[in-house]
Amino acid sequence: MNKEVRRDPMKNANLTQLVYSICDGSYSQSGLIQYINLAQKISLSYLKYQEMLGKRISGDAWEADLELADLAMDCIAELFGRDESGRFPQLKKYYEGKFAEMPFINDAEVLILTRRLIVRKTKQELSRIFRERDPEGAKIVRNIKVAIRTAADLHLFRELGKEYVFHGPVPKNEQGGVPSARLALYLRRTLPPIPEEMLHKLFLDNYRSGDSVSVSIRRLLEAIHSLADNQNFCALDAVVKLVRYVKFDVCRERLAAGESVSTPSDELESKEMEEYISVVMESIWSRLDFQYLRTHKLPAKKAAIYHRALRDVLYDLIQKRDTSSYYRNLKFYMPELTQKAYRQQERSVFEYLAKLAKKEFRKYLCEML
Repeated sequence: MNKEVRRDPMKNANLTQLVYSICDGSYSQSGLIQYINLAQKISLSYLKYQEMLGKRISGDAWEADLELADLAMDCIAELFGRDESGRFPQLKKYYEGKFAEMPFINDAEVLILTRRLIVRKTKQELSRIFRERDPEGAKIVRNIKVAIRTAADLHLFRELGKEYVFHGPVPKNEQGGVPSARLALYLRRTLPPIPEEMLHKLFLDNYRSGDSVSVSIRRLLEAIHSLADNQNFCALDAVVKLVRYVKFDVCRERLAAGESVSTPSDELESKEMEEYISVVMESIWSRLDFQYLRTHKLPAKKAAIYHRALRDVLYDLIQKRDTSSYYRNLKFYMPELTQKAYRQQERSVFEYLAKLAKKEFRKYLCEML
């Protein structure tokens, strides 16, 4: 690291010098311990803040503080991995870049940079730990977020580190951020939140076992919208909890009745892929309309047949059917179609569209890995 880094002489440079010494390897053992303690405190305060927001991170209440302290250390441990020369490459890479951007840096700014680094690392490790501890739960969270993202009338907003979901039409410039005054009025933000017991009852009253995740959430939020005395939104983690436990309860009841059922994870994954197929097919129809219908290269009837057959192509892809073929997919909707006619009249356009559909669909599937 360049020792010519200039610092604001009006500020105490203890933290800045400590970070600098850790990066260039000239640190003392006591200095390293001081930095580790600082990093753990930052991580621990973030974990406690998340618990204050209602997220269950620690275990039993009587040992929560001890478990959180250990978890904080686990979250930041990777930052202190050493290379062959005994230095800390992750810390070195992060701080050197920041120091190069901020030549006149002081302790307060170094502390801000340190907080950003530690909180970001804690978030990353929390996600990894959550996936390892509860892979089924992590999959449900991901599926719910995908369902909301792919539904035009379901929206998220974040406030004080917590995510909330609501239903309704929202202008693009108001999506994702802090709600505007007009949107806040629609959300009835000044009213009390809906009680958890009532939320659970609403979900059960409107739940249908065959519904997709987005439909289940939409039914719940529409029911919430009808309650004029409460807020017109709810916390995302409350929705996750409802989807998880209600779906598992329904599955358990069906298993107890002797029915053969797929797991909730299988159902969620299947619904997610079906939603992706719908998104891709909307895109393909737009291309059909723009490239072939408006230019009169295809009649409307044949374009509709292509569209249905292309949807089957994607379903064959996720079901891994060995007997699948473009010709058979199209022949299902055109019974008189021969191999020769397919090659001469349909193949070039249909297979071109099929490749586009599969390419776009695979991009979405990558998000599920």
